[in-house]
Amino acid sequence: MKSRGSFVTPKENERSNMTCGKGENEMPKFNMEKLKGFDAKDNVKSEGKPYKVGAGLLNEVSKSQTKETKICYITRNEIEKNKKNEYSISDIESLMWSISQMGLLQPLHVMPLSNGNYKLLGGERRLTAIDRLIEDPTVEKWTDDTLIPCVVKDPKDMELPLSDELKEIFAIVTTNKEARKYTDADRLMEIREWKRIIEALRENGVESIPYPAEDGEEQQIVIRGEKTRDILAKATGLSRGSINKFEKLEKQGNEAVKKAVMEGDASVHTASEMIDMLNEQEQIELVEDAKKTGEVITVQHVKEKAEKREESNTLTVAKFQKDLKPIMKRLKAIEVCLDEERQMRYNNCIKELKQLLYEEK
Repeated sequence: MKSRGSFVTPKENERSNMTCGKGENEMPKFNMEKLKGFDAKDNVKSEGKPYKVGAGLLNEVSKSQTKETKICYITRNEIEKNKKNEYSISDIESLMWSISQMGLLQPLHVMPLSNGNYKLLGGERRLTAIDRLIEDPTVEKWTDDTLIPCVVKDPKDMELPLSDELKEIFAIVTTNKEARKYTDADRLMEIREWKRIIEALRENGVESIPYPAEDGEEQQIVIRGEKTRDILAKATGLSRGSINKFEKLEKQGNEAVKKAVMEGDASVHTASEMIDMLNEQEQIELVEDAKKTGEVITVQHVKEKAEKREESNTLTVAKFQKDLKPIMKRLKAIEVCLDEERQMRYNNCIKELKQLLYEEK
């Protein structure tokens, strides 16, 4: 059984009495103060409690990178997880070690609730790692009473023409830009949420919004007159090519393929190849086969599925593209000029090919 409230250093005791002060601890990369009206709240209940602030909860690097954000210290029992946060949680063991040895690199981001508790906005992995440390009987300095540094903000205070729900989602996708390995499922979820936000901003005539860049500096994301693809690329940090693959999945992929990506059974690149090379029934069959074997679907699996069909007399998009490949290669290599006779032969070939494809058996 862990002892509670016993290992309190003078420095920790000073913090616990302070609870909320002029912060030095938030990473500017996620500084939402740039959004007008998105200010920190000051009231955090911790007076008179024998709480201890986990030693070195915020390391010196984080402290040196924050200038104006207020850091509040809240117990674990007062923080509720957020069902709207659908980011994947992985590599918890390594994060536990990092927090236990080097402190919390970034504070959690939370919003106040009417019941006096706080709902998590950013830091799901960190909070999960903290929960594991609390459960570990060999870790003395982490208990339910350990005060956790948090940035307290209410998304409802943002002066953006969004519903309260979309303001909360906006806060989640903009405060979870931590150093983590994003899965394609994370990216797909994030793109879906951003599209909802972009649509609402457009409907309300918003021209641009401030947004933290990768280097921590503020940038403007232009909304009016910009293509959704370009806005998504800037907001998520993905290339336009990557955004196009996610868009292809959303518009052309069937539900089985989308589910495979969301569950980590296929990458968005593999899903794009499935859409290009396989018909809908074949896509479903490939997903079902992968479920049975427990394998992750790869591009090689897609090619093998397509090749099996090509062994029959069925003309598919993949087979047609394969047949055209040497022709396209030739056209890219040289400029082909057709005289009148050869132009006529070419036109007849195209006409015959069309008739072949459209004629009924």
